[in-house]
Amino acid sequence: MAKKLGLVYIIGTYPGLTTTFIDREIRTLRHWGVDLQIVAIRRPPLGTPLSEDQQELQQGVIYLLPVVCSSLVLSQLYFALLYPRRFFKVLAYLLTRPHPDPQARLMTLLHFGQGVYTAYLLRKRRFQELHAHFVDRAATVALVAGRLLGKPYSLSVHAGPDIFVDPILLREKIVEARHVAACTLYNKVYLETIVGQDINDKVSHVHHGLDLTKYIPSPPTPNGRPLILSVGQLTERKGFVRLIEACRDLRVRGYDLTCHIVGHGPQRQDLEDLITQLSLQDTVILCGALPHEEVIEKYRQATIFVLPCVKSRDGNMDGIPNVLAEAMAMRLPVVSTDVSAIPELVAHRVNGLLIPSRDDTALVTAIACLLNDDLLREQLGRNGRRTVVESFDAERNIRQFAGALWPEWFD
Repeated sequence: MAKKLGLVYIIGTYPGLTTTFIDREIRTLRHWGVDLQIVAIRRPPLGTPLSEDQQELQQGVIYLLPVVCSSLVLSQLYFALLYPRRFFKVLAYLLTRPHPDPQARLMTLLHFGQGVYTAYLLRKRRFQELHAHFVDRAATVALVAGRLLGKPYSLSVHAGPDIFVDPILLREKIVEARHVAACTLYNKVYLETIVGQDINDKVSHVHHGLDLTKYIPSPPTPNGRPLILSVGQLTERKGFVRLIEACRDLRVRGYDLTCHIVGHGPQRQDLEDLITQLSLQDTVILCGALPHEEVIEKYRQATIFVLPCVKSRDGNMDGIPNVLAEAMAMRLPVVSTDVSAIPELVAHRVNGLLIPSRDDTALVTAIACLLNDDLLREQLGRNGRRTVVESFDAERNIRQFAGALWPEWFD
């Protein structure tokens, strides 16, 4: 149980459709008595369909942007004049580290300014530690604010471009952090490989968990055409192009089905064009972004959940997509690939079907196998639910996470 622990969470954009695991973490820590203040760099884009829980969590968030110029200048002068040694030391440290290009160095300078502004806003608040989610801009802000305020900072590292695609100051941020929590074993090993074994003692790994009270399976109800469901950002690494092409191949084989893809992202127009090109307008529906309550309802309606993740051309890839665990919690049979940490969740023909990444034939075969076999769907769905209950319960995993980061406050 927490004992008067005060934390400040630093997050890039909050709340968001893809960061519901952070919502669960914050709610649980607050329930345990942690005094937790959220500082976010940006608000979610206007029109983002936030859930009721997220709308509630958004109350009380301190947003750095848009910033009033006079306040930003005042914050810089405050620390430059009253604490010049701290101010210029951390500025020099950041700007003299290796950067991939001048633009990256400029972004570090901008995030330094946001870190100073954060420290100014928090200067009178009583707390023990800053904690950054993601190792990109949020970690820079936390590092700067922590140094200026004389507070430690810790870090949660998640799969994404900030560790796999031209990471900026990755080693420096990890070395500076008091402790680092990776959300998968794959990421932990990856960080140790590229940063060095000397960080081994400060990096732990704990999977994200689910609030299982929100994922209550219901008996499948036949409703005509089977529904293939997929959920995620419309980006290359999710493999949606392959899923749409698989639907074309399945239809050629005589399968009458519907595919719903929930999410938004930069690939939407390309996916729409592909659906038109393949004459799949009556088969594949891009549902756009939905509130989480509606996503859960989609799980209830679906026959199969498919997420054929790939490593994108720039090296970006998923860790364990939360939607896979959510689908399994809803007793949906899942099909996914062997990318990154997904095998830490999905075991082939035990609790799902796991195929080689970018193997289009294997993808079509796996989907067809599930469409043809009611008993296999039931077995994999049941085992998938058991896996999530046993290994991905939110309260248990968050307690492990908190115990690794703050053992003196948590039993």
